[in-house]
Amino acid sequence: MIQRIQTIYLFVAAVLTFCLFCLPFANVGNGFMSLSVTACNISPSTPLMQSSKMWPLATVTLCAAIFCLITIFLYANRARQMKIVRYNIAVQAIVMIGMVICCFYMQRSAGSMATVSPRFAFVIPAVNIILLILANRGIKADDDLVKSADRLR
Repeated sequence: MIQRIQTIYLFVAAVLTFCLFCLPFANVGNGFMSLSVTACNISPSTPLMQSSKMWPLATVTLCAAIFCLITIFLYANRARQMKIVRYNIAVQAIVMIGMVICCFYMQRSAGSMATVSPRFAFVIPAVNIILLILANRGIKADDDLVKSADRLR
């Protein structure tokens, strides 16, 4: 059952989650400098400043991506697959909350003149949650189909 539509949803969610490591989800600028914020680091626009790592957000994001990939290959055990998808929805929500907290922290630490502009990658966790909900529905539909076929036998 690896060729089902929920596999595509899970694979797209995994790819989008891995994209969080290279795409900036926010830019912070205060006129003097500009910072680009990804899930794993904060890098300045000038090479004179050192970039800093964001290990907690990077770890949670990596767990979310790994959960998506693991779920694809658990097609034989649909109950466990649905459980991991639900856990992954919670982890994606934690990633989204972590990104929002990071933006507020960057706004506050950069000063009153700083502007935080969200980028495209800021909505990736919300898209992933929608994809995971659709995957959970597909897994549930497969489970119901198998149970109904078992009843007919």
